[in-house]
Amino acid sequence: MATPKETLWELDPHTKAKHEILRRYLAAWFPILGTDHRRINYIDGFSGPGRYKNGEVGSPVIAITAASSHPKSTAGEIVFWFIEEREDRLAHLKTELAAIQIPPHFRITAEAGRFDVKLGKFLDSIEAGKNVLAPTFAFIDPFGFSGIPFSLIERLLRFRSCEVFITFMVDAINRFLEHPEDKVVQHIVEAFGGAEAVEIAKGPGGRVLKLRELYQSKLSEAAKYVRYFEMRDRQDRPQYYLFFATNNDLGHCKMKEAMWKANPDGEFRFSDATNPLQQVLFENDPTSALAADVRQEFRAKGTVTGRQVRAFVENMTPYLKKHMTAALKQEEEGGHLRVAELKTTGVKRRAKSFPDDASLTWV
Repeated sequence: MATPKETLWELDPHTKAKHEILRRYLAAWFPILGTDHRRINYIDGFSGPGRYKNGEVGSPVIAITAASSHPKSTAGEIVFWFIEEREDRLAHLKTELAAIQIPPHFRITAEAGRFDVKLGKFLDSIEAGKNVLAPTFAFIDPFGFSGIPFSLIERLLRFRSCEVFITFMVDAINRFLEHPEDKVVQHIVEAFGGAEAVEIAKGPGGRVLKLRELYQSKLSEAAKYVRYFEMRDRQDRPQYYLFFATNNDLGHCKMKEAMWKANPDGEFRFSDATNPLQQVLFENDPTSALAADVRQEFRAKGTVTGRQVRAFVENMTPYLKKHMTAALKQEEEGGHLRVAELKTTGVKRRAKSFPDDASLTWV
């Protein structure tokens, strides 16, 4: 969509899906971290006015509501930091926040400014004092590609308990790769942390795929887990990508759960694009595709445990444990998989179950 000029604008279907994913993920993130930490941070780097033209709530209200809805998240302080560059939108956001009943352990700051400048100064102070940053989730949702330097995202991810959820506007980047103004091109260089993206313009076709792969590669150097999801229209054309980067195993699984639960409403669809050779559409039954993946991964490895298969599915694929169970049932019933009657503990295995201590052999 084009960058809106007005204070409030209409909520488009893809943003609606993105917000549903955000809401579902935060519904898990706040309770998990809030029970074990004295403080957690939520940063919304391009917060907007807090509401859309037809009354739908924006990401700041979604985040506060998610945190307020879970008693388990009340053990420590929750810091919300909303950054919005435009004064008119910030003023509207403050009006929205003033209408919400805020729990006493919430600390909310909404301020005008550029995300990169504000976060950069904050990280400067943390690093200068050699302090540890509290667990932080940063929602980075720009309309374009300026103001999101990769060096800043990399600095944030150096703190092992921090994670980012980024709207990656690859279509806009692709269109501006050969822009005549150096300032515009420099924004692209900063977004990727180097000139590799600009060099893509000089090569053969497939630029969108190469830009996507380059950004994923950069994030993978900074975080243990990186997922990127492709938002597509009904003509199957990519709109943009949602990148999630974390160093936390559980956070990675919870984000995948959020994606699978955010069902397309008919106006669009989204897919996992982690493997360029296999598009995973989130409205489809993944059983057969995952069965083929695990068979290929493990059939030459002899006997393995259920734990090994689960680790592969949860950490290396877009799928969940429930998908693994369905896929292994299909493999066993189809004669491709043999599961020992006794588990590694010597206890009898329950039929059609695949616990961590089960012994599995592909045949």
